[in-house]
Amino acid sequence: MIRELSINDGIEVYDLLQRIGPDENAFQNHVNGMTYSDYQKWLIIQHQWSLGENLPEGYVKQWTYWLIVNNKPIGYGKLRERATEQSRLFGGNIGFAIDPLERGKGYGNQLFSELLREAKLKGIKEVFSTAEKYNYPSYKVHLLNGGKLVSEDEKRWYFEFDLSGDRFTDHSGTEDAL
Repeated sequence: MIRELSINDGIEVYDLLQRIGPDENAFQNHVNGMTYSDYQKWLIIQHQWSLGENLPEGYVKQWTYWLIVNNKPIGYGKLRERATEQSRLFGGNIGFAIDPLERGKGYGNQLFSELLREAKLKGIKEVFSTAEKYNYPSYKVHLLNGGKLVSEDEKRWYFEFDLSGDRFTDHSGTEDAL
């Protein structure tokens, strides 16, 4: 299951964010290397952004989620209310990373599927995402979750997800090997 970021998130989330690199397969984790005190300030800023408050210029409302398995955070995902011109080039309006200690167990697929479900619940009709060419597991996650490959260049694949229909198919259990 996923849980939205809370300003009360503690040491377990902080520890997860220290294990996920600062630029993990093009997913930006600005908490890596932060002090615990700075992390607590970051939580407040992220919470404000989820409300559309105090957004830096060019930013849109975004939500942060933790993938929780056995009451432990093992993944980190972000969802923006829309893709910006900049995010269309580098990531899109959905992104995720899994704890390096938990990779290869299907959790990336589970997290991505749940983020798409959240997008649908928030009324987001179009999701755009990229996968780096060296990250084939992410490519597979995108396809397994209904992504349409719309273009590619030498560095990444570009996917679109249409959530405007009446139903959203959960593909999270389709492949356990990711």
